[in-house]
Amino acid sequence: MEKPRHPHDHFFRQSFGLPEVALDYLRNFLPAELAGKLDFEAIERVEGSFVSRKLRAHISDIIYRCPLKNKGEAYLTFLFEHKSTPQTYPHLQLLRYMLEVWERAVQEKKPLPLIVPIILYHGKTRWELKHFSDSFEDWDESLRPYLPAFDYLLTDLSRLDDEAILRLKAHFLINVLLSLKHQGEKEYLQRNFLFLFYGLEGIEVTHPEKKYPERILVYMLVTTEFSDEDWAKLVEQTPPPIKDLAMSTYDMLIKKGKEQGIELGKEQGIELGFELGEEKKAREVVLALLLEFPEFSDARIAALAKVEVGFVKALRA
Repeated sequence: MEKPRHPHDHFFRQSFGLPEVALDYLRNFLPAELAGKLDFEAIERVEGSFVSRKLRAHISDIIYRCPLKNKGEAYLTFLFEHKSTPQTYPHLQLLRYMLEVWERAVQEKKPLPLIVPIILYHGKTRWELKHFSDSFEDWDESLRPYLPAFDYLLTDLSRLDDEAILRLKAHFLINVLLSLKHQGEKEYLQRNFLFLFYGLEGIEVTHPEKKYPERILVYMLVTTEFSDEDWAKLVEQTPPPIKDLAMSTYDMLIKKGKEQGIELGKEQGIELGFELGEEKKAREVVLALLLEFPEFSDARIAALAKVEVGFVKALRA
C-alpha cells in the first residue's frame, strides 16, 4: 500500500499550483542573471499528464515552463518540489523526476527541455546544501567528467526570517511561506497568528482565490495541535472577517467532526479507541486522503488509513 500523501503536499500543490504564486517565487528567488533572460508574461503550467502515473505517486507535480527572451521556441522548465525534513541525497530524487520528463519528451519526439529543479524546504533544522559530486567518495579530477553534475535552487525557510518574507514583492507567496515555515509551532501561532494572513484581510469576494484564507486555516488545523480552548483564545484576538472564518472552519473541520464521529461510533457500536496523539495522526491521514482523493469511498479511505468507516464519514461531513 502506498503511504498516504501528507497535508503538506496538498497545501503545497494548492499553493504553487497557482501561477501567481509560482511566478512570484521565480521573480523573488531566481538568480538575477537567469531571471533577466525569461519572459515571465508567457509562463505556463505543465499539466500533470506530463508525468507518468508511477512518478505522480512521488512527485508534488508542480511543473512550469517559461520561454527565454529572443530565443524563439526555447524554454526553461521549472520543477517545484518541497521537503519538510532534510534529505541525504536530494539529487537522486530530482534526477528521477528529470529523467521522467526527458523520457516523455523522447516518446513525443520533442527536444529535451532544460530543467531547473527547485526545492522549497520548510523543516525546523537547517538544510546543508552540497553539490552532487560531494555524494561520491575517493575520486580525483581525472574522474570528474564521469560524475553526474547538476544543481538545484534551494529556498531554506529555516534561514529566512519573517521580516524578509514580509518584504517580498509578492502576494499569496508571502502567506504560503509563512504558513509552511510555522506549521506546527503552536506558541508562535498564538503570538503571531495574523502574520499568516498578511494582505488577505481585504481580499475581494470576486477574487478568484477568495478562499485562500480558508486553505491556510485548514492547513494550520491539520498540522498543529489546538484544543477547543486554544483555538477560541487565538481567534478572539483576530479581527473580522478572518475571525468569523476561523471559527466556522474550526467548527466544520474539527469540532463537528469530532462530535459526529463520537455519535456515529455510538450509533454503530464502534469503539474508536484512539489516544489523543493517535486520533490527531488518524485525523491528519484521513483529511489528507479526503482532500486529495474526494472520489474515494468512505470504506476505501478507512481501509487506507486503518480507521473505522464512521470516523471517515464524520470528517467528510
